[in-house]
Amino acid sequence: MQEMIVKNVDVMGDFITAAKDHDGNVWVGVRWVCDALDMTEGQMKRQIKNIKKDMLFGEGGSNQIPLPTAQGTQDVFCIRNDFIPLWLAKINITEKTREERPEFSKKLLKYQLKAKDILAAAFLPKQDVPPLTLQQQIQTIAKGTDELYQRVNAVTADVTAVKGEIQALKDDMPVFQADAKDIQSDLRKKAVEALGGYKSPAYNDKSTRSYVFSDIQRELRRQFAVKRYDQIKHKDVPTALEIIAQYTLPLALKNRVDMANAQQTLNLEGGAC
Repeated sequence: MQEMIVKNVDVMGDFITAAKDHDGNVWVGVRWVCDALDMTEGQMKRQIKNIKKDMLFGEGGSNQIPLPTAQGTQDVFCIRNDFIPLWLAKINITEKTREERPEFSKKLLKYQLKAKDILAAAFLPKQDVPPLTLQQQIQTIAKGTDELYQRVNAVTADVTAVKGEIQALKDDMPVFQADAKDIQSDLRKKAVEALGGYKSPAYNDKSTRSYVFSDIQRELRRQFAVKRYDQIKHKDVPTALEIIAQYTLPLALKNRVDMANAQQTLNLEGGAC
């Protein structure tokens, strides 16, 4: 791999360290730009943090580049030269800042308009590139922003697709343990209700109780064509609970329950005589 070309570039009286890689990209140390704009250490760190988390700079817009510093060669956080106008345009200047630091506001504007071209020209000394007019610079920034938003939209589409695949996988999974407990709880409640309560003769008749529980489970398995109700898919749990809630005893089984419960009444009446 070819070594980078590193230069200290005079940008309107400030020396900015920049490097050109073998692909022709010019990388500019963010720290030097912040120093030139007379930012504090905290403001510089905040700018680096903002660039790192901004999706517009996430794909090829920033990088760690080894550059010479006062402490020797170090990995320096850099921004690609063509992203500089967009980055600086995102720095919000409040009314208070304009009043208290008018020179900073003016210098920031100059850097927004000229720094990119000065830095690029430093690595193309033989090319006579006329400076862009203000309108051309605005058009360039607009075009770059549009391309970046297209990249962001493409990434967003990929994320949406992945979310869809995850949801589909989740829907096709069998019931979770918590789902199974909900189904068991509702099934038991419905069976007890159909039998006439815990204290009813039908409930205390083991054979009748077993028929009712089995019939509800069989209805649930039939509706979803599964061998066991715990094979129902996670996405179908709400439907399963609704089926249980709407379950009614078939006529033959209802007659059996009614007869079991009526038998106690007859016994009580007979005993009263």
